[in-house]
Amino acid sequence: MFRSTLFWKVLILLGLTLMMLIPIGMVLGLIDGRNQYQQSVIERIEDGTSGEQIIVGPIIVVPFVRSSMETDSDGKSRIQYHEGKSYILPDNLKINGQVNVEPRKVGIYQAQVYQSDLHFTGSFPKVADNNTASVTYGKPYLVLSLADSRGITKVPEIMLNQHAEVFKPGTNYPDLPQGMHVELSDEMLNADKSLSFDFKLSLQGMGHLAVMPVGASSELNLSGNWPHPNFLGQFLPKKRVVTEDGFTASWQSSWIANNINNNFSRYDMRDLRTKGYSTEAYTYDRISSIPTFSTSFIEPVNHYQLNTRTVKYAILFISLTFVAFFLFEMLKSLSIHPMQYLLVAAALMVFYVILLALSERIGFAWAYCIAALSCSSLIGFYLSAVLKGAIRGISFAVGLLVLYGVLYVLLQSEDNALLLGAILLFIVLTVVMTLTRRLDWYKVAAPSSPSSPSSPSSPSSPSSNNGKNSDSAALSEVEAMPENSVEQNISEAIRNSDEDSQERRKYRLWK
Repeated sequence: MFRSTLFWKVLILLGLTLMMLIPIGMVLGLIDGRNQYQQSVIERIEDGTSGEQIIVGPIIVVPFVRSSMETDSDGKSRIQYHEGKSYILPDNLKINGQVNVEPRKVGIYQAQVYQSDLHFTGSFPKVADNNTASVTYGKPYLVLSLADSRGITKVPEIMLNQHAEVFKPGTNYPDLPQGMHVELSDEMLNADKSLSFDFKLSLQGMGHLAVMPVGASSELNLSGNWPHPNFLGQFLPKKRVVTEDGFTASWQSSWIANNINNNFSRYDMRDLRTKGYSTEAYTYDRISSIPTFSTSFIEPVNHYQLNTRTVKYAILFISLTFVAFFLFEMLKSLSIHPMQYLLVAAALMVFYVILLALSERIGFAWAYCIAALSCSSLIGFYLSAVLKGAIRGISFAVGLLVLYGVLYVLLQSEDNALLLGAILLFIVLTVVMTLTRRLDWYKVAAPSSPSSPSSPSSPSSPSSNNGKNSDSAALSEVEAMPENSVEQNISEAIRNSDEDSQERRKYRLWK
């Protein structure tokens, strides 16, 4: 087995295939590095404007002081006072909004910065004065919390029971660190009816916009000019229409569905920018995933993800190329050096580098076409000499382009990728089995040796001596002939001998 040329050829090809995992890993690392650099650029844009926005509110916060009798270590009874804050959620909340998205570029990278105009309407239940002997309530105030207060472009006025008030900075509520508040007058608190509110908010953000449905009945109607919205959060819109000019969407929810009235104090809203889109489950004391009506304004296709998925098929491309070379070598009696295998594999790897570099500037589709045509043309030109024929080189390049086309279909049809990939592998295996169904692998794998013939004979036998004399005579005749007639005599001698004599005579005449 170890003297078989086929064995060593297959072993070398397996080694080359495994060796190509090194540049594949390097290309994946390059893609990851470029993706991280893009994220750093987006963070720089966010530092200069404002980040994703999550709106919580409006809610009414009621400060209170609770007194209790406690016994200290000396056995003396003392009154201890504890300060706290309770909240009141609205009975109903309705928000109508318009979003204008504008891409903001830094170099070759961009982020989606939006300007939103939101109109809040709704009402709160009457705020009752429930002071007791142990609990004393302070003056309530209304709070609107945001993920990034820098996005407030104009300080809004709010109408409370038809009285105009102006929001003040800060929330005065430690669980909601960013936002604004407005104090409630005694006239509003002493009114016998519910407290209605009406205000407009101009808010700037980047990437995402989300609203927490804090009302017993909450509704959000949102429209915008971004044609590729992604509706996230725990509530999908009841209605949505997406066109090339923009989108419209409507959400509805209630406490029966979201149970926010019972869980509000348990939500971890100390940093809405990091907690807003968490997929973590409920914890015992804090709930990190905040239920929201959410919309995302991001690029519909991340070319870095597509590049990563493309590179994952690199080992398949290289393997199929090596298999095609090996079939040419076996069926057409060609001799392809392992270095030629390696050079073609290197050209295949350059495809992924070109694709990554161009996709950052002209988009993935055009970058894919240019990279595929460039590398296929280079490989076809090189193989015209390796496979000893321009038609063979062009045919191989065309086959490679077809394979690139199939890969592009796989990338665009993520849901059907497994099915299409299985069909591709079945077709490739069918072609290989069809082309090699009549190939005698024992004959191909038989070791070629310049030693004695396969059927041993006695050294003193006439047939052995005659064979040696005839070989010596033929060798002497070849050496005496001019160089231009040596190849003709070799061909004639090979045609007139059996298969075993062909191998021996080829070796001796060549030597």
